[in-house]
Amino acid sequence: MAESLVGEVASWLATPAARDLTAAERLVLMVIAERAHKQTRRFWVHKGDVRDDGTAITPTETIAMRVGVTTDGLTKILRRLSDRGLEVRVPRGVRKNGAPVFAVRGRATDYHVPDLPASVELPASQYGQ
Repeated sequence: MAESLVGEVASWLATPAARDLTAAERLVLMVIAERAHKQTRRFWVHKGDVRDDGTAITPTETIAMRVGVTTDGLTKILRRLSDRGLEVRVPRGVRKNGAPVFAVRGRATDYHVPDLPASVELPASQYGQ
């Protein structure tokens, strides 16, 4: 557990920059911080992250379980965080159009605690605000 990252995220969540984040967005940030290595800021997969049948649980499944959402629900939360400038997914490459690729067949999505900006907001046109 990276207590220093949990503390960093918790402190940042108390700032005006985090004012408009939903509870789910806040919890995703905290879950990632709790499992991240303090120097690399990357989510760690533990040996105990396995199902009863012994198969590995992906980081996405781990985060979704802890937040209490489906993996599809988590995907929506991750997109909202990204729209706010809080990209917690680690890019694996880029598409021809320059868009980042976060998931590839056979490889789990990696997560990290992003640099926490002084302000975040959703684009008004995309969400009708």
